[in-house]
Amino acid sequence: MTDQPDLPVLTEISGEPQELPLLTSVVTPPLPDFSATGTHMRPLNPAEVDQLLRHLESHLESAFSQKLNQQLEQLQKLAVELAISELKAELPRLLIDALKDVKPV
Repeated sequence: MTDQPDLPVLTEISGEPQELPLLTSVVTPPLPDFSATGTHMRPLNPAEVDQLLRHLESHLESAFSQKLNQQLEQLQKLAVELAISELKAELPRLLIDALKDVKPV
């Protein structure tokens, strides 16, 4: 495959096994100071909060209904396929029973 025979293959171990690095301390980044009011960070008034909540509710409703519609569509297709396969399985017997009931004219 390659011209370099010194490359390791999956069945060979290359070099000495190395120790895996261990997490010895957890460093948490400093949180931003939310008390500072700047042009980008200002308290919202109740009307803005209501507007944001309505927007979020509308977005969630849209996302959930789209997901639900997809699942309902899949279930509907499955139900139709099942009904067709049951009809195909029962059709010969139904035809035979119907022909038995026909009286000659």
